[in-house]
Amino acid sequence: MPFDAAPELLEFDRHAILAGEAWRLWTCHVVHYSSQHALIDLATAAAAATVAQPSLGWRRLGILLAAGAPLIAAGLLLIAPDCLYYRGASGIAVMLAVLAAGTLWPRAATRGRAVLCLLGAALATKIAAEAGGYNAGWSGLPADVIVAWQAHLFGAIIGASTSFIVCSIRVIRGGNS
Repeated sequence: MPFDAAPELLEFDRHAILAGEAWRLWTCHVVHYSSQHALIDLATAAAAATVAQPSLGWRRLGILLAAGAPLIAAGLLLIAPDCLYYRGASGIAVMLAVLAAGTLWPRAATRGRAVLCLLGAALATKIAAEAGGYNAGWSGLPADVIVAWQAHLFGAIIGASTSFIVCSIRVIRGGNS
């Protein structure tokens, strides 16, 4: 098998997943359409993970990645029937970014919370624009690839839910994580 065929074996392929190729729920997040696409996703995810990791620890962060990846892909199966193929870690990056913001929230002063609210509004605007068909030219996606905004939405939901759970546990334990 040539190396060029690997992405097709790992990408989110709706029909292949429904035929039993469940590994694609995880592997679709590691294959990309271009080097630029991979670099943007990796840089965003790494920066967000760096912020979130101190509040979660490595073990919980790993569990979140292992559980969040298939949940994002399963969300595409459920609410995006027209999405036949998907590649990329942008849903994971959004999940980590929202989680990072949520873990910063309890310790943030008024200005910090205002900045986090503005960033949240920017993310919501970005997802709405993608849902309306906007595709940023710098994303590294081929012209015929439509952004799977639903992956970003599910990433945001999972990140917010996880952040809420982490912060709630911290409150129950009296401020310790």
